[in-house]
Amino acid sequence: MRVLTLTLAAALSFLAFSAQAQTQTTDAPWARLQWSSSAAASRYSEPSIGMKITGPELGLHLRMSDLQILPRVQLEADGLIGAQDYSSRDGTLSDRRTLDFRVRALYQLMPTTADRGLYAGLALQNSYTDIRGELKAGTVRGYERLNQSAWLALQWRNSLSWDVLPKVQSYQLDLGVLLDGRQRSYLSQVSGAYRDSTNKQSSGWYLQLQGSWVAERGLTLEPYLRYTLVDKSDSVNGGGGTVTEPTNKRWQLGLKATWPPH
Repeated sequence: MRVLTLTLAAALSFLAFSAQAQTQTTDAPWARLQWSSSAAASRYSEPSIGMKITGPELGLHLRMSDLQILPRVQLEADGLIGAQDYSSRDGTLSDRRTLDFRVRALYQLMPTTADRGLYAGLALQNSYTDIRGELKAGTVRGYERLNQSAWLALQWRNSLSWDVLPKVQSYQLDLGVLLDGRQRSYLSQVSGAYRDSTNKQSSGWYLQLQGSWVAERGLTLEPYLRYTLVDKSDSVNGGGGTVTEPTNKRWQLGLKATWPPH
């Protein structure tokens, strides 16, 4: 785990160095592009079965605004890669690969300034977890999981003016309500007695709070805390019995480095 963590840290440093080279706004002919890199700690859990996946993750983020044809539309994308540890009542696995990709299309409903105010739109998320491996010698094996979901997304961005913290310039609050989710479990990797199954998830929400701190040379540091809750899914036949995705929770605490500032 230590080697993989150091590798992730080195990769983040490379991303930060690459971003620092862009000390001016990247103005495409048709939009304003803003890049960020991030490092975070993630904790995913399914409390009812005693399962959790925890560890570090790195991210690359893009925000597109000031589109010439749709000036009040904002497009966002997040890519996350993690090296995390899995544990459950069946056993443990180290350095499991996790991948997350999220995109959002938001419309500025209530502007306070050109890039501040209330936004609403649609968010799409894809999450992949590789927990293949032997959990109990010769008896229990893990499998791959893929989750795809659509969310109603709200975002509130506003400026701050604090005399005690003059470099804190703004904050952002994101709220999402689950519209539809699909959890694909590749159970055939466990045993030929099982078949791959897809569960439907229809209830859940996420909340993210993010601040903006102006540092040096145009760098902006943005700490964030994100919480996601998805309720129990429907039940399907997985070949060896009924398969149900239990309620799951996820905490993510991280820091973004953004060039240029908002």
